[in-house]
Amino acid sequence: MAEEKKTPAKGEESKLTKVLNWFKTLPGRIAKPFKNMVAELKKVTWPSKKKWISSSIAVLVFMLFMGVVIGLLDLGATALVNTMARGSSSTPAAQEEVTPVQEDEATEAPADATDAPVEATEAPADATDAPVEATEAPAE
Repeated sequence: MAEEKKTPAKGEESKLTKVLNWFKTLPGRIAKPFKNMVAELKKVTWPSKKKWISSSIAVLVFMLFMGVVIGLLDLGATALVNTMARGSSSTPAAQEEVTPVQEDEATEAPADATDAPVEATEAPADATDAPVEATEAPAE
């Protein structure tokens, strides 16, 4: 009996053939979306130069207007927050004045510096730059 060569059916391609076909069709598959894009851009009705300029000016004026509106809202919100922050610090305890330290008292060192209390300084109005208040050193 003669041996018959089996030719694979259409659905039974070898893996090598599938991979080779994939690489063979790759450039066409990459180019297809770009060709479609060019075809669609040819169908577009582009505005005239006069219409394009008037539309661009309208967009720029609107952007300028919105920039002013947002800037004013920001200034208003900042003023409101600052007013609220000042209002919360006007409690009776915060209104007490701290007596300033006289220069002669600050320069004089007590006889025994370990027993002397350390005086705290008044915190500045902007508490973000306030130095850490000094405390007494622990007794040993």
